[in-house]
Amino acid sequence: MRPLAFSLCLLLAGAVHGQLFDSIAHFAAQPARFVAKLDLRGSFISNHQARIAGAKVGVEHAGRLQYGVGYSFLLSPVRRSHTHEDGPPLELRLRLGYVAPYVDYAFYQRGPWEVRIPVQLGLGAGSQVYADVLGRKQVYRRTMLLVYEPAMTVQYRLMRYLGVGAGWGFRLVWQMNTPLGEDLTAPIYTFGLRLFVGELWRDLRPHD
Repeated sequence: MRPLAFSLCLLLAGAVHGQLFDSIAHFAAQPARFVAKLDLRGSFISNHQARIAGAKVGVEHAGRLQYGVGYSFLLSPVRRSHTHEDGPPLELRLRLGYVAPYVDYAFYQRGPWEVRIPVQLGLGAGSQVYADVLGRKQVYRRTMLLVYEPAMTVQYRLMRYLGVGAGWGFRLVWQMNTPLGEDLTAPIYTFGLRLFVGELWRDLRPHD
């Protein structure tokens, strides 16, 4: 996993000062433990509000450096009416999903407060689908996606398994072949309660 951690840490180059890389290398040498996270991010698609849901699994070193892989998908219904020459207007629904290796570095920790810089680079697909006259799902357009998401989060831990936090960042999306006609590049934000699934799982699992 350490070669992966090194590669992912390069993504932080534009977000943290170069002198912190010595600290990151120090934390990466510490023992690793399993982490799992669920998240819900607010964003925009073509100036309409949209929610992106995701799940991540990975490892954490010294409570400061995390890396692993996650999967994100569009949770909100995003629809567009499309008129074409061959028939009545189509109601197109947007679908997005991408797998994203991530790195998450906590550059500030004091008491219950924590400030982190999460960065992920994803590869996936987007499509517009509609229902035909028989109610069957049909694909109108499909494209491959390359997604880059840098962000910053602030968290206050209320108890061992529960915290409250907020974050902001940006989602850059490259549509690699057929454009979907939607602006997928937009700000992202988070706010709400956070459940520390990894710590709960470690405490509940059987121990020898």
